[in-house]
Amino acid sequence: MPHRSDSFIDDAFLKQLEKLKIVSRKSTRQPHRGEHRSWQSGEGFEFLDFRKYHLGDDLRYVDWSVYGRLDKLFIKLFHAEKGQTAHILLDTSRSMKNGSPSKDITAKKIAAALSYICLSNLDKTGLMAFSNKIVKIKPPARGKKQYLEVLNFFQSLQPTGQTDIIGSLQAYAAICKNPGIAIVISDFFDPGGYQGGLRALAYRDFDINLIQVMSHDEIEWSTTGNLELNDCETGEKKIVFVDQHFLDNYQKKISSFIVGIQNYCRHYGLNYYLCDTRIPFENLLTDYLTKGALFR
Repeated sequence: MPHRSDSFIDDAFLKQLEKLKIVSRKSTRQPHRGEHRSWQSGEGFEFLDFRKYHLGDDLRYVDWSVYGRLDKLFIKLFHAEKGQTAHILLDTSRSMKNGSPSKDITAKKIAAALSYICLSNLDKTGLMAFSNKIVKIKPPARGKKQYLEVLNFFQSLQPTGQTDIIGSLQAYAAICKNPGIAIVISDFFDPGGYQGGLRALAYRDFDINLIQVMSHDEIEWSTTGNLELNDCETGEKKIVFVDQHFLDNYQKKISSFIVGIQNYCRHYGLNYYLCDTRIPFENLLTDYLTKGALFR
């Protein structure tokens, strides 16, 4: 476990996340693809790791020799040849710098937490950061020992450049060898749209999930007067007088933008969650995990 100062997330909260599993919806519809591995022992299964016993775990897989030495229950984890792969796709474009705390930090915390859940359950977990192109990739790997590399991956990223969601997701779909669960974390502020990128993932049979990260001021802007507005994608600055009529028009457009993404996800059966960065991270993640169909 990395030292707390090296982590985005409190160690105590990470331990709570170990109790969760991410489950692909495709496993119930297509058992031959993307299924979650069976945790069991026996011929043809490879030992991978231990984890603490949770209420409801099968006692047949308790390591009693460890219990005899430490007086604590640990489960031996095995996996079959084919298992689940999760891909966490993170927007690191310039617009993610906005907000307090920034969308960038909130998005990285969410991505790190989801990575930890996957790694704790020995799901292969891959990472991809993008702006106007793919910025960085960490190929899928499994085991909690990977978590320090996950933290290093996210901490190495800085928001920069414009966004090309379609091109980035299309490129990743084309090179990805093991499609599985895809969790796209972005504000989706891309004039070029996002639909083509999601279609490319769907064509490769990814189980697609969207987390839209926005600052509270973006969701509910209330400031009036002469303001210097900054284009979050191009960096262009402009002095604008903001009155109530301006705010009303803005609110209609931003609401339409959010509802448009929600409706798209609903129509195509994609999981969607709107994240307001003003909400404390632990509360935000707990709410997402409670509502998300991915988890059990």
